[in-house]
Amino acid sequence: MKKLLSSVFALLFVFMCQSATAADDKKEIDEIRSRLDELEKRVKDSEVVDELGHKLHPIHSLYGLKVSGDLTVSAHGVNRIKGDLRQKGAAAMSADIAIESPVGRDGRAVVVLDYVQGAGIQNLPAFFTAPNANTTGYNADIESFNNDGVHLTQVYYEHNITPGLVASVGKLDITGYFDANEFANSERTQFLATTFVNNPTIEFGGSENFYGPGARLTWWPVENVDISLGAFEGDGDFTDTFDKPFLMAELNFKLKPLDKDGNYRFYYWNRQGRPDAANTANPNDPDLARAENSGFGLSFDQYITDTLGVWLRAGVQREKVAQFDRHVSGGFSYTGENYGRPNDSVGFAYGATFMGKDYKDFKESSTPGFKSGTEHYMELYYSYAVSDSTPGRGFHISPDLQYVINAGGDRDAAKIFLYGIRLQAFF
Repeated sequence: MKKLLSSVFALLFVFMCQSATAADDKKEIDEIRSRLDELEKRVKDSEVVDELGHKLHPIHSLYGLKVSGDLTVSAHGVNRIKGDLRQKGAAAMSADIAIESPVGRDGRAVVVLDYVQGAGIQNLPAFFTAPNANTTGYNADIESFNNDGVHLTQVYYEHNITPGLVASVGKLDITGYFDANEFANSERTQFLATTFVNNPTIEFGGSENFYGPGARLTWWPVENVDISLGAFEGDGDFTDTFDKPFLMAELNFKLKPLDKDGNYRFYYWNRQGRPDAANTANPNDPDLARAENSGFGLSFDQYITDTLGVWLRAGVQREKVAQFDRHVSGGFSYTGENYGRPNDSVGFAYGATFMGKDYKDFKESSTPGFKSGTEHYMELYYSYAVSDSTPGRGFHISPDLQYVINAGGDRDAAKIFLYGIRLQAFF
Protein backbone atom coordinates (compact mmCIF):
# COMPACT_ATOMS: atom_id res chain seq x y z
CA MET A 1 0.00 0.00 0.00
CA LYS A 2 2.83 2.35 0.89
CA LYS A 3 4.47 1.58 -2.45
CA LEU A 4 1.20 2.38 -4.25
CA LEU A 5 0.78 5.68 -2.41
CA SER A 6 4.39 6.57 -3.08
CA SER A 7 3.89 5.88 -6.77
CA VAL A 8 0.72 8.01 -6.89
CA PHE A 9 2.45 10.93 -5.11
CA ALA A 10 5.42 10.61 -7.46
CA LEU A 11 3.18 10.73 -10.51
CA LEU A 12 1.29 13.75 -9.14
CA PHE A 13 4.59 15.52 -8.45
CA VAL A 14 5.85 14.89 -11.98
CA PHE A 15 2.54 16.03 -13.48
CA MET A 16 2.52 19.23 -11.43
CA CYS A 17 6.12 19.97 -12.39
CA GLN A 18 5.34 19.41 -16.06
CA SER A 19 2.24 21.61 -15.82
CA ALA A 20 4.28 24.36 -14.21
CA THR A 21 6.95 23.95 -16.85
CA ALA A 22 4.32 24.04 -19.61
CA ALA A 23 2.83 27.19 -18.10
CA ASP A 24 6.28 28.78 -17.94
CA ASP A 25 6.96 27.71 -21.53
CA LYS A 26 3.66 29.17 -22.70
CA LYS A 27 4.42 32.42 -20.93
CA GLU A 28 7.87 32.51 -22.49
CA ILE A 29 6.47 31.74 -25.95
CA ASP A 30 3.90 34.53 -25.57
CA GLU A 31 6.67 36.93 -24.61
CA ILE A 32 8.74 35.89 -27.64
CA ARG A 33 5.73 36.35 -29.92
CA SER A 34 5.12 39.79 -28.46
CA ARG A 35 8.75 40.76 -29.09
CA LEU A 36 8.61 39.43 -32.65
CA ASP A 37 5.41 41.40 -33.33
CA GLU A 38 7.09 44.55 -32.02
CA LEU A 39 10.22 43.94 -34.12
CA GLU A 40 8.10 43.27 -37.20
CA LYS A 41 6.24 46.53 -36.66
CA ARG A 42 9.48 48.47 -36.23
CA VAL A 43 10.95 46.92 -39.37
CA LYS A 44 7.80 47.74 -41.35
CA ASP A 45 7.86 51.33 -40.11
CA SER A 46 11.47 51.80 -41.23
CA GLU A 47 11.57 50.04 -44.60
CA VAL A 48 13.12 51.79 -47.57
CA VAL A 49 10.44 53.32 -49.79
CA ASP A 50 10.42 54.60 -53.32
CA GLU A 51 8.96 57.83 -54.70
CA LEU A 52 5.41 56.53 -54.36
CA GLY A 53 5.80 55.40 -50.78
CA HIS A 54 5.87 51.75 -51.91
CA LYS A 55 8.53 49.36 -50.71
CA LEU A 56 11.62 48.90 -52.81
CA HIS A 57 12.02 45.11 -52.92
CA PRO A 58 13.83 43.23 -51.72
CA ILE A 59 15.03 44.83 -48.50
CA HIS A 60 18.50 43.72 -47.44
CA SER A 61 19.98 44.24 -43.98
CA LEU A 62 23.62 45.32 -43.91
CA TYR A 63 25.14 46.21 -40.54
CA GLY A 64 21.82 47.60 -39.36
CA LEU A 65 21.19 49.46 -42.66
CA LYS A 66 18.48 48.60 -45.14
CA VAL A 67 19.53 48.59 -48.78
CA SER A 68 17.49 48.24 -51.96
CA GLY A 69 17.72 49.28 -55.58
CA ASP A 70 16.94 48.67 -59.20
CA LEU A 71 18.63 48.53 -62.61
CA THR A 72 16.99 49.75 -65.82
CA VAL A 73 18.27 49.15 -69.34
CA SER A 74 16.27 50.64 -72.22
CA ALA A 75 16.73 50.86 -75.97
CA HIS A 76 14.60 52.69 -78.52
CA GLY A 77 14.49 53.12 -82.24
CA VAL A 78 12.68 55.89 -84.08
CA ASN A 79 10.84 56.27 -87.37
CA ARG A 80 9.89 59.73 -88.58
CA ILE A 81 7.12 59.86 -91.11
CA LYS A 82 9.00 62.64 -92.92
CA GLY A 83 12.44 64.18 -92.58
CA ASP A 84 15.95 62.74 -92.40
CA LEU A 85 17.27 60.74 -89.48
CA ARG A 86 20.80 61.26 -88.24
CA GLN A 87 20.37 58.82 -85.37
CA LYS A 88 17.99 55.89 -85.67
CA GLY A 89 18.25 54.50 -82.17
CA ALA A 90 20.00 54.64 -78.82
CA ALA A 91 20.24 52.78 -75.52
CA ALA A 92 20.50 53.98 -71.94
CA MET A 93 21.11 52.45 -68.52
CA SER A 94 20.41 53.65 -65.01
CA ALA A 95 20.72 52.25 -61.51
CA ASP A 96 19.33 53.46 -58.21
CA ILE A 97 20.43 52.42 -54.73
CA ALA A 98 18.56 53.47 -51.59
CA ILE A 99 20.20 53.14 -48.17
CA GLU A 100 18.19 53.69 -45.02
CA SER A 101 19.11 53.78 -41.37
CA PRO A 102 16.57 53.95 -38.53
CA VAL A 103 17.03 56.96 -36.24
CA GLY A 104 15.50 56.24 -32.88
CA ARG A 105 12.03 54.75 -32.86
CA ASP A 106 10.22 57.15 -35.18
CA GLY A 107 12.85 58.52 -37.55
CA ARG A 108 14.87 57.36 -40.54
CA ALA A 109 17.73 58.76 -42.57
CA VAL A 110 17.76 57.95 -46.29
CA VAL A 111 20.44 58.27 -48.98
CA VAL A 112 19.70 57.60 -52.67
CA LEU A 113 22.41 57.17 -55.30
CA ASP A 114 21.74 57.32 -59.05
CA TYR A 115 23.89 56.22 -61.98
CA VAL A 116 22.99 56.98 -65.60
CA GLN A 117 24.81 56.13 -68.82
CA GLY A 118 23.55 57.09 -72.25
CA ALA A 119 21.76 60.26 -73.34
CA GLY A 120 19.15 58.59 -75.56
CA ILE A 121 18.05 59.63 -79.03
CA GLN A 122 19.22 63.19 -79.71
CA ASN A 123 17.79 64.28 -83.08
CA LEU A 124 14.07 64.23 -82.33
CA PRO A 125 11.89 67.29 -82.97
CA ALA A 126 11.57 69.39 -79.84
CA PHE A 127 8.80 68.35 -77.48
CA PHE A 128 7.11 70.92 -75.32
CA THR A 129 9.34 71.97 -72.44
CA ALA A 130 8.30 73.50 -69.16
CA PRO A 131 10.11 76.64 -67.93
CA ASN A 132 12.39 74.43 -65.84
CA ALA A 133 12.88 72.00 -68.80
CA ASN A 134 11.99 68.35 -69.36
CA THR A 135 14.80 67.46 -71.70
CA THR A 136 14.39 63.71 -72.07
CA GLY A 137 10.96 63.57 -73.69
CA TYR A 138 10.36 59.94 -74.59
CA ASN A 139 12.32 58.39 -71.69
CA ALA A 140 11.91 59.84 -68.20
CA ASP A 141 14.45 57.36 -66.86
CA ILE A 142 17.30 59.30 -68.49
CA GLU A 143 18.45 61.96 -66.07
CA SER A 144 20.00 65.23 -67.26
CA PHE A 145 23.37 64.93 -65.53
CA ASN A 146 25.29 64.93 -68.84
CA ASN A 147 27.92 62.51 -67.58
CA ASP A 148 28.31 58.87 -66.57
CA GLY A 149 29.10 59.37 -62.89
CA VAL A 150 27.32 58.31 -59.72
CA HIS A 151 25.15 61.08 -58.30
CA LEU A 152 23.86 61.67 -54.80
CA THR A 153 20.27 62.53 -55.70
CA GLN A 154 18.57 62.42 -52.30
CA VAL A 155 19.70 62.80 -48.69
CA TYR A 156 16.97 63.39 -46.17
CA TYR A 157 15.60 62.73 -42.71
CA GLU A 158 12.00 61.60 -42.22
CA HIS A 159 10.16 61.54 -38.90
CA ASN A 160 6.79 60.18 -37.78
CA ILE A 161 5.73 63.06 -35.56
CA THR A 162 2.46 61.38 -34.64
CA PRO A 163 0.66 58.33 -36.10
CA GLY A 164 -1.03 60.71 -38.56
CA LEU A 165 1.72 63.26 -39.24
CA VAL A 166 5.00 62.72 -41.15
CA ALA A 167 7.71 65.25 -42.07
CA SER A 168 10.72 65.01 -44.40
CA VAL A 169 13.58 67.50 -44.71
CA GLY A 170 16.78 67.49 -46.78
CA LYS A 171 17.58 67.04 -50.45
CA LEU A 172 14.42 65.48 -51.84
CA ASP A 173 12.79 64.28 -55.04
CA ILE A 174 9.84 66.67 -55.18
CA THR A 175 7.84 64.44 -57.52
CA GLY A 176 7.99 61.70 -54.90
CA TYR A 177 5.48 63.52 -52.70
CA PHE A 178 3.11 65.25 -55.13
CA ASP A 179 1.09 64.31 -58.24
CA ALA A 180 1.31 60.56 -57.57
CA ASN A 181 -0.78 58.12 -59.54
CA GLU A 182 -1.30 54.40 -59.09
CA PHE A 183 -1.08 53.62 -62.81
CA ALA A 184 1.06 56.41 -64.34
CA ASN A 185 3.89 57.57 -62.10
CA SER A 186 6.91 55.25 -62.47
CA GLU A 187 9.18 55.16 -65.51
CA ARG A 188 10.65 51.93 -64.13
CA THR A 189 7.47 49.87 -64.19
CA GLN A 190 4.84 51.88 -66.08
CA PHE A 191 4.97 54.49 -68.86
CA LEU A 192 8.34 55.82 -70.01
CA ALA A 193 7.31 59.11 -71.64
CA THR A 194 7.90 62.08 -69.34
CA THR A 195 4.43 63.48 -70.01
CA PHE A 196 2.82 60.39 -68.41
CA VAL A 197 5.08 60.20 -65.35
CA ASN A 198 4.10 63.59 -63.92
CA ASN A 199 1.87 66.46 -64.96
CA PRO A 200 3.90 68.61 -67.39
CA THR A 201 1.96 71.75 -66.41
CA ILE A 202 3.64 71.72 -62.98
CA GLU A 203 6.81 73.82 -63.00
CA PHE A 204 8.45 71.70 -60.32
CA GLY A 205 11.24 73.28 -58.32
CA GLY A 206 14.67 71.80 -57.83
CA SER A 207 17.14 70.92 -60.55
CA GLU A 208 16.28 69.77 -64.08
CA ASN A 209 15.70 66.35 -62.52
CA PHE A 210 13.51 67.80 -59.72
CA TYR A 211 15.99 67.21 -56.87
CA GLY A 212 16.60 69.97 -54.36
CA PRO A 213 16.62 71.12 -50.74
CA GLY A 214 13.28 71.47 -49.05
CA ALA A 215 10.73 70.01 -46.70
CA ARG A 216 7.33 68.35 -46.89
CA LEU A 217 4.64 67.62 -44.33
CA THR A 218 1.85 65.06 -44.76
CA TRP A 219 -1.13 64.88 -42.39
CA TRP A 220 -3.93 62.30 -42.23
CA PRO A 221 -6.80 64.11 -40.43
CA VAL A 222 -9.11 61.14 -41.04
CA GLU A 223 -8.55 57.66 -42.43
CA ASN A 224 -9.40 58.37 -46.08
CA VAL A 225 -7.95 61.87 -46.47
CA ASP A 226 -4.38 63.14 -46.50
CA ILE A 227 -2.98 66.64 -46.97
CA SER A 228 0.59 67.34 -48.12
CA LEU A 229 2.46 70.66 -48.00
CA GLY A 230 5.87 71.28 -49.51
CA ALA A 231 8.42 74.09 -49.74
CA PHE A 232 11.50 73.65 -51.93
CA GLU A 233 14.29 75.70 -53.42
CA GLY A 234 13.40 76.83 -56.92
CA ASP A 235 16.57 75.81 -58.80
CA GLY A 236 17.98 73.13 -56.49
CA ASP A 237 21.55 74.47 -56.30
CA PHE A 238 21.63 75.36 -52.55
CA THR A 239 22.32 79.01 -53.44
CA ASP A 240 19.85 81.67 -52.27
CA THR A 241 17.84 78.84 -50.80
CA PHE A 242 14.90 80.99 -49.67
CA ASP A 243 14.68 83.08 -52.85
CA LYS A 244 12.39 82.04 -55.71
CA PRO A 245 10.86 79.07 -53.82
CA PHE A 246 8.56 76.39 -55.17
CA LEU A 247 5.51 75.81 -52.98
CA MET A 248 2.87 73.10 -53.36
CA ALA A 249 -0.20 71.82 -51.53
CA GLU A 250 -2.16 68.65 -52.31
CA LEU A 251 -5.41 67.15 -51.01
CA ASN A 252 -6.01 63.43 -51.58
CA PHE A 253 -9.30 61.61 -51.10
CA LYS A 254 -9.04 57.82 -50.90
CA LEU A 255 -12.43 56.57 -52.04
CA LYS A 256 -13.88 53.12 -52.69
CA PRO A 257 -16.82 53.39 -55.09
CA LEU A 258 -18.34 49.96 -55.61
CA ASP A 259 -15.73 48.71 -53.11
CA LYS A 260 -12.84 49.43 -55.53
CA ASP A 261 -9.84 51.52 -54.42
CA GLY A 262 -9.32 54.96 -55.90
CA ASN A 263 -7.33 58.15 -55.26
CA TYR A 264 -8.58 61.64 -56.15
CA ARG A 265 -5.82 64.22 -55.78
CA PHE A 266 -6.20 68.00 -56.19
CA TYR A 267 -3.23 70.36 -55.96
CA TYR A 268 -2.07 73.97 -56.25
CA TRP A 269 1.49 75.17 -56.77
CA ASN A 270 3.40 78.44 -57.00
CA ARG A 271 6.91 79.31 -58.19
CA GLN A 272 8.53 82.73 -57.85
CA GLY A 273 11.18 82.53 -60.57
CA ARG A 274 13.74 80.43 -62.45
CA PRO A 275 17.43 80.65 -63.41
CA ASP A 276 16.74 82.08 -66.89
CA ALA A 277 14.04 82.64 -69.49
CA ALA A 278 15.29 80.04 -72.00
CA ASN A 279 12.22 77.79 -71.85
CA THR A 280 9.55 80.36 -71.15
CA ALA A 281 6.81 81.78 -73.38
CA ASN A 282 9.30 84.34 -74.73
CA PRO A 283 12.95 83.30 -74.35
CA ASN A 284 14.02 86.82 -75.38
CA ASP A 285 12.28 88.45 -72.42
CA PRO A 286 14.64 88.43 -69.40
CA ASP A 287 11.82 89.57 -67.12
CA LEU A 288 10.26 86.09 -67.42
CA ALA A 289 13.17 84.68 -65.42
CA ARG A 290 11.74 86.56 -62.43
CA ALA A 291 8.06 86.11 -63.25
CA GLU A 292 5.71 84.26 -60.93
CA ASN A 293 4.12 81.10 -62.26
CA SER A 294 1.30 79.14 -60.66
CA GLY A 295 -1.24 76.51 -61.51
CA PHE A 296 -3.54 73.82 -60.28
CA GLY A 297 -4.31 70.29 -61.37
CA LEU A 298 -5.66 66.88 -60.51
CA SER A 299 -4.56 63.26 -60.64
CA PHE A 300 -7.18 60.49 -60.41
CA ASP A 301 -6.72 56.72 -60.37
CA GLN A 302 -9.51 54.21 -59.92
CA TYR A 303 -9.82 50.44 -60.06
CA ILE A 304 -12.84 49.39 -62.13
CA THR A 305 -12.38 45.66 -61.51
CA ASP A 306 -9.72 43.66 -59.68
CA THR A 307 -7.62 43.65 -62.87
CA LEU A 308 -8.54 46.91 -64.65
CA GLY A 309 -7.72 50.44 -63.53
CA VAL A 310 -8.17 53.82 -65.21
CA TRP A 311 -6.45 57.15 -64.58
CA LEU A 312 -6.72 60.83 -65.48
CA ARG A 313 -4.49 63.89 -65.13
CA ALA A 314 -5.17 67.53 -65.98
CA GLY A 315 -3.55 70.84 -65.22
CA VAL A 316 -3.24 74.51 -66.12
CA GLN A 317 -0.51 77.11 -65.65
CA ARG A 318 0.09 80.78 -66.62
CA GLU A 319 0.30 81.26 -70.38
CA LYS A 320 2.22 84.50 -69.77
CA VAL A 321 5.15 82.44 -68.48
CA ALA A 322 4.93 78.90 -69.86
CA GLN A 323 5.11 77.62 -73.44
CA PHE A 324 1.93 75.59 -72.90
CA ASP A 325 -0.85 76.41 -70.49
CA ARG A 326 -3.09 73.29 -70.47
CA HIS A 327 -2.62 69.54 -70.42
CA VAL A 328 -4.87 66.51 -70.09
CA SER A 329 -3.95 62.82 -70.21
CA GLY A 330 -5.46 59.50 -69.27
CA GLY A 331 -5.42 55.80 -69.89
CA PHE A 332 -5.78 52.37 -68.40
CA SER A 333 -3.76 49.57 -66.81
CA TYR A 334 -4.74 45.91 -67.02
CA THR A 335 -3.14 42.92 -65.29
CA GLY A 336 -3.00 39.47 -66.85
CA GLU A 337 -4.70 37.50 -64.10
CA ASN A 338 -7.55 36.46 -66.40
CA TYR A 339 -5.14 34.70 -68.77
CA GLY A 340 -2.84 33.15 -66.21
CA ARG A 341 -0.27 35.99 -65.96
CA PRO A 342 -1.26 37.83 -62.75
CA ASN A 343 2.05 39.71 -62.48
CA ASP A 344 2.03 40.97 -66.08
CA SER A 345 0.45 44.29 -66.98
CA VAL A 346 -0.42 46.29 -70.07
CA GLY A 347 -0.93 50.05 -70.13
CA PHE A 348 -2.14 52.58 -72.67
CA ALA A 349 -2.01 56.37 -72.37
CA TYR A 350 -3.05 59.38 -74.43
CA GLY A 351 -2.13 62.98 -73.69
CA ALA A 352 -2.89 66.36 -75.25
CA THR A 353 -0.83 69.48 -74.52
CA PHE A 354 -2.02 72.92 -75.65
CA MET A 355 0.18 75.87 -76.61
CA GLY A 356 -0.31 79.12 -74.72
CA LYS A 357 -1.21 82.32 -76.58
CA ASP A 358 1.98 84.19 -75.65
CA TYR A 359 4.25 81.38 -76.84
CA LYS A 360 2.19 81.05 -80.03
CA ASP A 361 2.67 84.78 -80.71
CA PHE A 362 6.42 84.45 -80.10
CA LYS A 363 6.76 81.45 -82.45
CA GLU A 364 4.73 83.09 -85.21
CA SER A 365 6.80 86.29 -85.02
CA SER A 366 10.17 84.52 -84.82
CA THR A 367 9.50 81.65 -87.25
CA PRO A 368 7.88 82.66 -90.56
CA GLY A 369 5.16 80.23 -91.63
CA PHE A 370 4.87 78.61 -88.19
CA LYS A 371 1.52 76.91 -87.57
CA SER A 372 0.57 75.90 -84.06
CA GLY A 373 -1.28 72.74 -83.10
CA THR A 374 -2.06 70.56 -80.12
CA GLU A 375 0.69 68.09 -79.25
CA HIS A 376 -0.81 64.57 -79.18
CA TYR A 377 1.13 61.82 -77.39
CA MET A 378 0.30 58.10 -77.16
CA GLU A 379 2.11 55.22 -75.47
CA LEU A 380 1.51 51.48 -75.12
CA TYR A 381 3.61 49.09 -73.02
CA TYR A 382 3.44 45.48 -71.87
CA SER A 383 5.32 44.38 -68.75
CA TYR A 384 6.23 40.68 -68.77
CA ALA A 385 7.20 39.25 -65.37
CA VAL A 386 9.98 36.68 -65.69
CA SER A 387 9.76 33.52 -63.57
CA ASP A 388 8.39 34.32 -60.09
CA SER A 389 8.76 38.09 -60.38
CA THR A 390 6.05 40.32 -58.94
CA PRO A 391 5.46 44.07 -59.29
CA GLY A 392 8.46 45.77 -57.71
CA ARG A 393 10.40 42.52 -57.37
CA GLY A 394 12.50 40.36 -59.68
CA PHE A 395 13.03 40.88 -63.43
CA HIS A 396 10.61 42.37 -65.98
CA ILE A 397 10.72 42.82 -69.76
CA SER A 398 8.62 45.63 -71.24
CA PRO A 399 8.15 46.31 -74.97
CA ASP A 400 7.23 49.98 -75.47
CA LEU A 401 5.59 51.90 -78.34
CA GLN A 402 5.14 55.70 -78.57
CA TYR A 403 3.58 57.93 -81.20
CA VAL A 404 3.73 61.75 -81.30
CA ILE A 405 1.83 64.20 -83.49
CA ASN A 406 2.64 67.94 -83.64
CA ALA A 407 5.68 67.67 -81.38
CA GLY A 408 6.22 70.92 -79.50
CA GLY A 409 2.96 72.26 -80.88
CA ASP A 410 4.37 72.54 -84.41
CA ARG A 411 1.89 71.32 -87.04
CA ASP A 412 4.74 70.95 -89.55
CA ALA A 413 6.84 68.77 -87.24
CA ALA A 414 7.39 65.19 -88.36
CA LYS A 415 5.15 62.57 -86.83
CA ILE A 416 7.29 60.36 -84.62
CA PHE A 417 6.97 56.63 -84.02
CA LEU A 418 9.23 55.26 -81.26
CA TYR A 419 9.63 51.58 -80.55
CA GLY A 420 11.75 50.08 -77.81
CA ILE A 421 12.20 47.76 -74.89
CA ARG A 422 12.89 48.17 -71.18
CA LEU A 423 14.64 45.58 -69.01
CA GLN A 424 13.99 46.13 -65.32
CA ALA A 425 15.62 44.32 -62.38
CA PHE A 426 14.99 44.98 -58.69
CA PHE A 427 17.71 44.01 -56.24
